[in-house]
Amino acid sequence: MQMFENQEFHRLHDRDSGRLFADMEFMQCQFRSCFISRGYDPNLRSTARNMRFLRCEEKACTIGRAILEDILVDGLKTHGRFDTWGAVFKHVKLMGRIGNLKISDYIPGVAGSAESAGKINLRFQAANAEYYRNVDWALDISQAEFEQADIRGVPGHLIRRDPETQVLVTRQKAEAGEWKNLDLSRTYWATAIDMALREPHYTDMVLVAPKRDPRFKELLNGLNLLRRAGVAEPD
Repeated sequence: MQMFENQEFHRLHDRDSGRLFADMEFMQCQFRSCFISRGYDPNLRSTARNMRFLRCEEKACTIGRAILEDILVDGLKTHGRFDTWGAVFKHVKLMGRIGNLKISDYIPGVAGSAESAGKINLRFQAANAEYYRNVDWALDISQAEFEQADIRGVPGHLIRRDPETQVLVTRQKAEAGEWKNLDLSRTYWATAIDMALREPHYTDMVLVAPKRDPRFKELLNGLNLLRRAGVAEPD
């Protein structure tokens, strides 16, 4: 395994290359304005495999439509929100102190008409769904201490969770609408569930009460309301 320690990486970009990045460990490294797997062809997405990121830091970086496999992230300082757009995950573990993270299967910034953008998003949604058919588990977030965490597009049943602070909500339970009768006004759970229901391919989702969020207790109380009402799956 190739080792990097206390190094800085600037403006590393990868677009429609189909490259494989593998067998690397980064210890206390900094990443600035880097983007992996930018592009709009599912057949040309890049793969990152067997990699470890230990107490690293990122600023203005993005993960695009990458295939991420057998990766450990133990501690990650973010400056603002760290986004992934359209990536797929297999055996990716996040643990320790993690900053502000958003995982989405949406493909933003597609040039051209809304129709062409929609077609590209549908192509990646289909490719991602096919990929997940052969995945036993995608993400392990059970030991992560997030500042913020918004996870969409990864099948919730493939996410290993901390049952006390991270809950699974299926589409069936969301569509039943019992959550609308709960006082979730001091949380953003109602918004998260409503937005998920607008996506026809959504099957289930994980809601995370970030342990490092100043509103952690209120968010956790909201998750407990969902659990007691039967909206969140029992653990």
